[in-house]
Amino acid sequence: MARYTPVYGEVTAVNPLRSSATDKSCSMIISIMSESIGQTNFIVTPQTYVFKQHTFNPGDSIVAFYDTKAPVPLIYPPQYTAVVLAENSDGFEAVFDYFDEDLLNSSQTLKLSLSDQSETDILLSNGQTFFYNPGGHFLLVFYAFTTRSIPAITTPQTIVVFCTPEKKT
Repeated sequence: MARYTPVYGEVTAVNPLRSSATDKSCSMIISIMSESIGQTNFIVTPQTYVFKQHTFNPGDSIVAFYDTKAPVPLIYPPQYTAVVLAENSDGFEAVFDYFDEDLLNSSQTLKLSLSDQSETDILLSNGQTFFYNPGGHFLLVFYAFTTRSIPAITTPQTIVVFCTPEKKT
């Protein structure tokens, strides 16, 4: 099972996260209506990565990723801490996973096909161009189609590379 699971849906509400009447938290709750799991709330913290720094409003199409290994309260509607959020108005599929040097994801179900002629945008999480093989990192990948092979193969539209901090020697 993948560590980060996507939820596709439509934003129904965006509200500040308050634990008391005087709370001025930097976090918020984005409520999503998903066809697959219904109403779901996502806590958005300053640590949540928001693709292209999009400001979400009710009615926006969204894909939200949460960590399946993180603790969650047993409440309805379900509430998760968002790891990654992205607008999904173009209907692309998205995956957030670790990809090895051969560009195969951790569950070995998706392989990325990149060539010098591909028009894939490969970016760092800060929006700057990434010039090397994106393998060996956690990647946020947006794609439209895959082959019916095992693993499925796709040429992504966009890849966002999440580099681990470099160790100081």
